[in-house]
Amino acid sequence: MENYLVKKKGANFFGFERIDAQGKHHYNPYSLKSNGELYLTENGVTFIQWGFTKGIDIPFDAITRIDIRAWHNMKMKWPGNVLRLYFKEGDETKIFGVKVGGKLSVVGGWKDEAYVWKKQIEAKIAKLNG
Repeated sequence: MENYLVKKKGANFFGFERIDAQGKHHYNPYSLKSNGELYLTENGVTFIQWGFTKGIDIPFDAITRIDIRAWHNMKMKWPGNVLRLYFKEGDETKIFGVKVGGKLSVVGGWKDEAYVWKKQIEAKIAKLNG
């Protein structure tokens, strides 16, 4: 992929959760997990699984919420946190879960990159909304 602002090699994708039109939350703990590259572009967030050329594209204008949690799809993801992007797709809300990783420091402990990505995505959305 070309024309990206930020790239993370080795991001861990944990599948999608979804919220249906009636507001019911659906989990998929048996969904296919994969590793790949996570990109922040001018238009949104893209995840490309290793071994595939087609990626998962989430445009900024579809993102309704961003949070960071220790779990996704009813499973704990330790160490580190999962960056969760809520986005509209039709009449449903899908929740994309990815662990970005981080760095361990003897002095500072675990520094999770999910918080850095969250701030960057929120800044792009704020700029888009003007």
